[in-house]
Amino acid sequence: MKTKKRLFAYLAAACVALGGLTACGGNQGDSPATAPPASNAAETTNAPSADGAAPANELSPVTLEVYSQPANFQGEQPGWTAKILKDRFNITLNIIAPQAAGSDIFAARSAAGFLGDLVVLDNVDIQSCITAGLLVDFTDEMKSLGAFDEYKAQLDYYNSSLDGVNDGQYYAWPTELANTSPTTFTPLSAGSPGTAPTVPWDYYKEIGAPELNNLTDLIGALKQMQDAHPTNDAGESAYGITLWPDWDGTSIENVNQLTKWYGQEVNGSILLDVDGNMVELTDDNGAYKKILQFYFDANNAGIVDPDSGTQNWDSVNQKFLNRRAYLIWNDWQQGFWNTSERGKNGENYIMAPVGDMKLYQPSDSFYGTGRAFACGTNDSVKKERVRMLMEWMTSHQGINEIMGGIKGYTYVDSTEFPGAYDRTVIGENALGDKNPIPDEYGGGTYADGMLQINQWTVSAVGINPETGYGFDPRAWPLTLKQNAVGTLNEWSERFGATSPFQYLVDHNLTKVVPYVNVNLAADTSDISVIRTTCGPIVCDASWKMIFAKDQAEFDSLWTNLKTDLDGFGWKDLVKFDMEKYKALVDERAKALQG
Repeated sequence: MKTKKRLFAYLAAACVALGGLTACGGNQGDSPATAPPASNAAETTNAPSADGAAPANELSPVTLEVYSQPANFQGEQPGWTAKILKDRFNITLNIIAPQAAGSDIFAARSAAGFLGDLVVLDNVDIQSCITAGLLVDFTDEMKSLGAFDEYKAQLDYYNSSLDGVNDGQYYAWPTELANTSPTTFTPLSAGSPGTAPTVPWDYYKEIGAPELNNLTDLIGALKQMQDAHPTNDAGESAYGITLWPDWDGTSIENVNQLTKWYGQEVNGSILLDVDGNMVELTDDNGAYKKILQFYFDANNAGIVDPDSGTQNWDSVNQKFLNRRAYLIWNDWQQGFWNTSERGKNGENYIMAPVGDMKLYQPSDSFYGTGRAFACGTNDSVKKERVRMLMEWMTSHQGINEIMGGIKGYTYVDSTEFPGAYDRTVIGENALGDKNPIPDEYGGGTYADGMLQINQWTVSAVGINPETGYGFDPRAWPLTLKQNAVGTLNEWSERFGATSPFQYLVDHNLTKVVPYVNVNLAADTSDISVIRTTCGPIVCDASWKMIFAKDQAEFDSLWTNLKTDLDGFGWKDLVKFDMEKYKALVDERAKALQG
């Protein structure tokens, strides 16, 4: 039994796309499963389960409670994924989502001694739940997974970092494991970086695809687009920028994501840069204030959605689906609009380079992304069904289905590229399509039927060894071929690069860092109080700054924010976080040394 946590490295916290979308989650891909393809879901009832066990109709029906920190949905898993799991394993998933039910649910369920049959938790909570006896030894079940050998090195590294876990024991599977390498970045979405200023190409081209030297130029370009297109084709109002508050924590998430454009990542109360330097979040020269200034200037220019401070993510994703916002900041958001047909017509979103950027780009998540899957039940029947669910989620077939959808409906075997897969026209448009899926596949809409756990076991950037191509449909060969026309061709001619990421590399506008993480220590009770108190103060002041009436009010709010925070122990929080993330910086340095 170890008494000291060992560091585990290279955790890239990226949100990737699921058949064209995704929210902040993970991916999956491992070894082949023997379960039949989802293309004929109605025919799978009598088929063997993925481990060769009894057909589903010979298994008793079981409902698994899944406690998932990243889930945005609470309740019974609907639609086509529900049908796959019911037909294959006679499993129904009941998802418990603290983001929907409130954070108090974690303490309540922990106090009751049961979080869920399957849990998805941040690393610090995985550790605390092992210590508290809320998670169970999953060694035999983990070793039986077809994907175990493929990811054994990462599984060993992660589990050996956990206190209370003996050598050779396996309690957890880290999220979004990649089978590439710890220092590789694999761009998706037609060579897009993880985060960058991204705009509709046809509107950007319409205003001359101007050179953007800084954020002021970006605001000018967005204003020209909005002035020319104040509504979408349906007559609904459209804006250069739309924001939302329901992802906020210690600070505003829509600000946090854009700090990466200027080489700094928000971690709690600090900004960590590409070279391992740390400053407090409220540093006057830091990227957090810079992005607040950007949003303030944008609002003064009249291009920030006036609903930004009150709308939620559900409202915003409908706006993305209907092209009511002209700036997006993450590659997965392109999935709300981009298709091969729109790409041919030059209508896809693509990066607009800003000359003073220094993009913070994490490498592939070889060792995971800071969360893990684990089992919370010793009930023999439920534990076996958790194993069967994990078998599916980590199998090559399961990954294809989770990321590509329903074989025979949203994706098919490729005729042009034997051994690979192609998205169907339905598959390309499935995310935004509100038409119901046929009952034979589970009914409901495609988006509602996606795996609502909202986290995957293996990264989308991984290579499926059965096809030689990526798991993510954006990396399938026909998709790549289709993307190499229209939008991307015109963009390449304008900017002289084969892809947005290549442009950043060629112009020294990015630095790929091994996104190292460690099994970070939990907040002490005193620090927890400070963090809980300071977070709302930072967020409230930040939103007020975005919508300040003038620069004087903006500056005054910033000054008052720093004074207010100091009265609540902010400096102690900053000191704690700097010490906490020093381990991350040290491990990243080791990674760069090979």
